[in-house]
Amino acid sequence: MHLTKSEQQIMEIFWQADHPMAQTEVVSTCVDRKWKERSIFSMLNSLMEKGVLKEVGFVRSGKTYARTFEPALSHAEYLAEVIVEQLPADQFPELLAALLKRVEITPAIQKELRTAVRENGQ
Repeated sequence: MHLTKSEQQIMEIFWQADHPMAQTEVVSTCVDRKWKERSIFSMLNSLMEKGVLKEVGFVRSGKTYARTFEPALSHAEYLAEVIVEQLPADQFPELLAALLKRVEITPAIQKELRTAVRENGQ
């Protein structure tokens, strides 16, 4: 699952948002980018085909309705997919150890790890 640089920028907007967004809101959010409406439309459809974005409803937009979207995967889930595609399975323990060395292991992280191990073992 490879995202282009522009697709990644759009997904960053969705991952940071706390609500579903319509195409016009995405365009207004990325003021530093001058994407054309048609480009955004194509990228949103591409992101849905890749399974990282999903349509969740409609909002009134002028005299018509616009589709709203939200992430189908969290940012962490997306990064995990990218890693799984690129890293041989026998290197996963080394990756996990390297990640754990870089963070403070809080009780919340311990709980998430136990849950993930339990669910994966079933």
